[in-house]
Amino acid sequence: MRIIAIKKWCDENITPLAWQRVVMKNLDALKSTGLSLNELNNPSENVEISNELVELIKQTIKDTYQMQVIL
Repeated sequence: MRIIAIKKWCDENITPLAWQRVVMKNLDALKSTGLSLNELNNPSENVEISNELVELIKQTIKDTYQMQVIL
């Protein structure tokens, strides 16, 4: 899945700062993608992440914001 889709969902449904918080809560796992913190906070259109990371991010959003990501 493209990481930008999740970021855009957070921007539109929570707040623009929500994505930064999600990144920080999952920084160790997300850094395994080889992306820098800046690239994670401002991903390009073509950056994809594994299904495992997508599920981790969705769980973080559910735990932090009591919202379910629907893409």
